[in-house]
Amino acid sequence: MHALSERADSSAFNLVVVGEFKRDKSSVLNALISTDVLPVGVVPLTAIATILEYGELAAVHAEFQGGLVQQVPQETLWDYVTEKGNPANAKGVREMRITWPSPWLKSGVLLVDTPGIGSVYRHNTNFTYRILLKADAVLFLLSVDQPVGQTEYDFLKEVREYAGRIFFLLNKTDLLSEADLTKSTDFASRVLAEAMGEPVTVFPVSARLALEGRKAGSEALLAQSRFPAFTEALEHFLMEDKGNVLVASLSKGLLRLVSQTRFNAELALSSLSMPVEELRRKVEAFEKKRTEVAQEKHDFTVLLEADVKRLANQDVTADVEAFKAKLTLDIESKLKAHFEAVRHLPSGELHEDLQRYVVDEVRAAWDGFRRDEDEKPDTVFQALCERFSGKIHATVDELYHFSSELFSIPFEAVSAEVAWNAKSGFYYKFWETPGSLTIMTTSLLHTLPKFIGDALILKSAQNYDRKLTDTQAGRVRYDFAQRLDKSMRDFKVAMLERIETTQASIEAAVKKGMATGARDAAQTDEHARDLTAGLARLQSLSAQLQPLVAAA
Repeated sequence: MHALSERADSSAFNLVVVGEFKRDKSSVLNALISTDVLPVGVVPLTAIATILEYGELAAVHAEFQGGLVQQVPQETLWDYVTEKGNPANAKGVREMRITWPSPWLKSGVLLVDTPGIGSVYRHNTNFTYRILLKADAVLFLLSVDQPVGQTEYDFLKEVREYAGRIFFLLNKTDLLSEADLTKSTDFASRVLAEAMGEPVTVFPVSARLALEGRKAGSEALLAQSRFPAFTEALEHFLMEDKGNVLVASLSKGLLRLVSQTRFNAELALSSLSMPVEELRRKVEAFEKKRTEVAQEKHDFTVLLEADVKRLANQDVTADVEAFKAKLTLDIESKLKAHFEAVRHLPSGELHEDLQRYVVDEVRAAWDGFRRDEDEKPDTVFQALCERFSGKIHATVDELYHFSSELFSIPFEAVSAEVAWNAKSGFYYKFWETPGSLTIMTTSLLHTLPKFIGDALILKSAQNYDRKLTDTQAGRVRYDFAQRLDKSMRDFKVAMLERIETTQASIEAAVKKGMATGARDAAQTDEHARDLTAGLARLQSLSAQLQPLVAAA
């Protein structure tokens, strides 16, 4: 019930904007919220998400990989979300969050800007594919100045597997005449319909004119932008279908809860009229069933822990070790080239420069690895959760079915969804307090003749590269292992509680019936009337939920 309550309280809805590089996705988001807060231009975005959410005050926050959240000036957003300002996400940003007092965001919609697919930066494309897993609906951007390409065509086939609803926008309509725009729209519609396997609606728009019109309060510019037709369709979806998705999911969970509660009430009612000796025999049979379930709980725990351990020790470790070996050689090669470029520096400065260079290269490389690797264990762990939650649901239903046959009371099982997430607590460790030997050695290097000292300084930096890369490899392994272990323990507790709660509720219903049946007839009749009235209310609630679930 707590999980259902949390889902109902959270009305967040991820509306993700995707498309090929240079389709001007940021301009569409700016037009939606009537301000140019997102940077636009020909520089690609880096591999992080920029999320716009509602807030009474405008603010920009950077959330870093280690968990630190820092408010930054709005004008510096470019330095965090573009490849020019933050190449390959060297700053280690997890995501950027922008709060903005826009009516579009007030209903709980999160607008998610993503890097473009098809740019020269492959990590951007990979990130955009991964973020689709979290998309509730998608705005798919095309533009009139470039026909639909093979990359977009293939990408769309991926998008349709994840998004419940896709809105197709053909941007930059102000570049074409009416006749050419009609041809472009017809062509895009045919290609998209082929990819989707069904007719699609394409909204031709000019995000640039829409933003200018909204900022200037010009209805003429807005009409020329054709943006209102798109926003009306989007508003209708967010007001109608968005709620239906949430209601259907909640209804399914409530229906399962109602089904179990009805069974417990009928069980208590049945036990009121059952002879005490017969009731005791049935309780003893249920106790034997509990012993079987205890073994299933033990097996569940052993198998879950083994699978998570195998995921951490085999899959992740193998990837980490392979990356570490390659990285050590890559940085060593780069280090030699960098050394040649800066070897004119005095020995002390040269030593510090090479040390900083190694730190920057190691940090950027492991950041990139973790971004690419994150999705793999997360996806596998989610699959484990689904598999094991299915087993727990089956065990719970088995308890109800066993009791149903034992006490001759009908029970209808209802399936429900389970989701699980884990966040990283990763942190870097580069600097250690140097011992006296290290200080002495470094000082000695600086006093040697430069042609001798420089070679030793380079060798010292190479050793530092190997040590640092190995240190971070261990921390990455530890980070993944700790996240998986914590998530596994939380998941295990939640799942086992479902079985224990089911056992306790069935036992409580039977024992309450036994205790009430042992009292006088008046008390028994009163309790029976209360149970019957409760059953009627539950039956009514079930009848209201069934159409919602069927519609889903």
